[in-house]
Amino acid sequence: MNEKSDKLDELRLEVGMIAERVSTLPDLYLGVINTIGGHLTKNFGVAIYICQDGFFSYLFGFGNISEKKIVKYGEGMFSICSIRGKVTIHNQNNKTMAYAPFYNGHQLNGILFVECEEAQYIVTEEDIIFLEEISRFIEIRSKQYNNTSIDNT
Repeated sequence: MNEKSDKLDELRLEVGMIAERVSTLPDLYLGVINTIGGHLTKNFGVAIYICQDGFFSYLFGFGNISEKKIVKYGEGMFSICSIRGKVTIHNQNNKTMAYAPFYNGHQLNGILFVECEEAQYIVTEEDIIFLEEISRFIEIRSKQYNNTSIDNT
């Protein structure tokens, strides 16, 4: 196995154990961000944006995030990702940004956002699969916290 595969496998395992340690949806989100963020190097960032009142709103993040904290529905890559309904990769200003949507049924709950400098990291199919798995984990685990509200104000 290569180093990248090993690192992603380690992250999968660590993220999978988060649900055993948290009791609210915000804690789940924060656990995912802190777990992934703890493995990031300089010039990387990870964040969760939630869908609320017609906006994608930054909830938690770790590292370098160049996206705005609040993005109106219909604008930017968050909206493109939500329309596509799958992991969306965007390259701009020597950065690679990945947007991974997560849902409750057909309702978009939020987007896991990851950013890195192109010179530092090459995004591959393996990374896309990893993001799909993390998004799915969030979807499944979110169901046990249905009555938990999130206030990011």
